[in-house]
Amino acid sequence: MESDPTHPGITGEKHPTLAELKDASLPHVHTHLASCSMCRSVVASSEEHHSAPIALDLPKGLVSENAFRWPADPIARGGMAQIFAGEDRRLGRTVILKAPREGEELAPGMAQLFQRRVTTEARILAKLQHPSIVTIYELGKSTVGWPFCVLERVEGVALRDRLDELAELETDGKPRTRERLELLSNLVAIAEALAYAHERKVVHRDCTPNNIILGKRGEATLIDWGIARDLEAPGDGDAHDLNDQPPSMSGRMVTISAGTPPYLPLEQSQGRAAEPSFDVYSFGVTLYEVVSGTTPFEWKTVEGPGARTKQLQTFLDWLKHGEPPPPAMAKDRELSGIIAKAITHDPAQRFTADELVRALKQYLTGDLVFSHRYSLTGRLSRWARRHKATTVATASLVAFAIVGALVWAQLQRQAKEEAELKAMASAANADASEKGRAADEATRAAEEAKALAEEAQRQGKNADELRRDAEAKRKAAEQMRNSADSAAKAAKGQADDAFKRFQEAMKNKEEAERLRDAANAERDAAKGAQTEAERFRDAARLAQAVAEKERDGAKTARDGAERERDAAKQAAAAAEAEREAARTGQVRAEQDREAARTAQSNAERERDAAAAARASVERERDEARRKIAELEQRLRDAQNQLGPPGPPPPNPGGP
Repeated sequence: MESDPTHPGITGEKHPTLAELKDASLPHVHTHLASCSMCRSVVASSEEHHSAPIALDLPKGLVSENAFRWPADPIARGGMAQIFAGEDRRLGRTVILKAPREGEELAPGMAQLFQRRVTTEARILAKLQHPSIVTIYELGKSTVGWPFCVLERVEGVALRDRLDELAELETDGKPRTRERLELLSNLVAIAEALAYAHERKVVHRDCTPNNIILGKRGEATLIDWGIARDLEAPGDGDAHDLNDQPPSMSGRMVTISAGTPPYLPLEQSQGRAAEPSFDVYSFGVTLYEVVSGTTPFEWKTVEGPGARTKQLQTFLDWLKHGEPPPPAMAKDRELSGIIAKAITHDPAQRFTADELVRALKQYLTGDLVFSHRYSLTGRLSRWARRHKATTVATASLVAFAIVGALVWAQLQRQAKEEAELKAMASAANADASEKGRAADEATRAAEEAKALAEEAQRQGKNADELRRDAEAKRKAAEQMRNSADSAAKAAKGQADDAFKRFQEAMKNKEEAERLRDAANAERDAAKGAQTEAERFRDAARLAQAVAEKERDGAKTARDGAERERDAAKQAAAAAEAEREAARTGQVRAEQDREAARTAQSNAERERDAAAAARASVERERDEARRKIAELEQRLRDAQNQLGPPGPPPPNPGGP
């Protein structure tokens, strides 16, 4: 149960007696009090209660230690209690048995203080019924009078051990961010447990990795409520757990009377009255260590009481005057902001446990954290990270639209150039054809002039003029022919060049069409990806809705289970009351039955006496009747002997 079996304040030395502790002026007592927090607690308790003995006020009829099988040695030993992995003989289950510490080295009265803390822890746990809080089964009382708690056996490993494993893995220089964030998601249940406890006015005061157990399926349980405070209960005598003098300590992470350095806040180290902000700070430091791998104040293992006292004094100075710690995860401002608000030095600026639960859930689900301030770009980037599929599909559609626009512009430009080339080729061909027709006309005119010259020569006419005219026409025709040939060649060259440019344009067109087809295919693929992403998003929303329903159902079931458990407890209490009433009724019935038997015996004796008296009366009556009969017979005999009776005597009052 407790992962750090240290013995704060108990080093095996002989402690002063209570009589000696009352006189702090004694040199050895003064020196001892400066290094032993437990004896200081006993002194404070004695002063507050005027040295009156500590009353445990245990109810009668508690289960005894004989109902359990106790091992020879405890599995852990803390400052006030020792832990045993026992077995319930009645139900055959493994349980945790938490009993007060014992030992000859304990000062008189300290054992009573430990016993009272065990009973206080039992009463506190009896108020708390939560899946992430260790369950108490019952409070027992040994035959010699000391109390013990019967607790749930929580399976798993301590968060302290898991963090040590990650630190060892990170010696290769590679951070284990994913594993640490998985731990963060598991610890939300601990924050909910703290919020639940604070609703019932209970403060744990020692929420550290040592007291958090991680199960195989990610469940987390908060244990060791030995120094917890019930804010609705009257003050205890050990309220002054930590004063201005540095308490003694031992071990790697030492649990002292009022908390565990370096997880306790300044106000808790000063011995102030317990507040829910204590737990928020301790849990915030735990989150800081889970995320970053170290605590804000680096607590090192040191040897020797002097070195440990010096380190504790350095820690207390850091609490009072130290600079705020660096962000737990510099690349994640949201998470670092949540943890920073939980461990701020000002208790009024910290989260409540409910607010911390809300912030952690919003962060883990990707929602905007209510306590964090976002810029516009930050909101957009967070929305993009939250909707990756939609963002990728939208960016793809935009890119494909741009590519499509560029391809369309290229096709338009190539089509325009193609039309211009066709027009130029057509104009060249028309010019060449026109010049060819003109050359043909000139050739025919030259031939006609030549024919006329020959005809004139045959006729003997003066044909020189006609010949010159024909020669001129022939030369003009040749020039026109040469010009037509040149124009034809130029037209052919332009046509060839246009054809080449046309072929190149066609190739570019085909390439553009291929790119367009590819863009269309990619666009269709993007649309398909977007559709698939939307389908996945809808499925995710549906799964989220189902998960929320299941979570609500689980919460409802848990609430129902808690109500059933409360009802079962009430029924058990009612059954116990009825059983006690039945026992009382049975005793009364036995008494009534015994009284009835006595009354019946008395009645039978009285009946027998009455029967005897009645028989005697009847005998006396018969005897009286017999005597009366005899007297009547005697009277009749006497009358017969005297004769008949005479006349009645005269009436003296007559006339």
